[in-house]
Amino acid sequence: MRRRLSFDANPKELAHRDAGPTHVALLWSRRTHRTAVVVEDDATGEVVELDVREGDDPLELYEHPYAYVDVRGRYLTAATA
Repeated sequence: MRRRLSFDANPKELAHRDAGPTHVALLWSRRTHRTAVVVEDDATGEVVELDVREGDDPLELYEHPYAYVDVRGRYLTAATA
């Protein structure tokens, strides 16, 4: 599981869970004070980052990231993952 964000290479991990080949982490940037959920799928190699926006419930995004991936997920390439 990658432990960095596209906007911070060294965030604090607030929560993490694994479900088979899928890993989900809720990360917070000390530097920018932004929070994001990162989903990594070992089976496909995909890494998706979901920014937690003002007014969002971070735990909702963490618990149900696939409900938001198509609408606002940022797919990261292997070069940035």
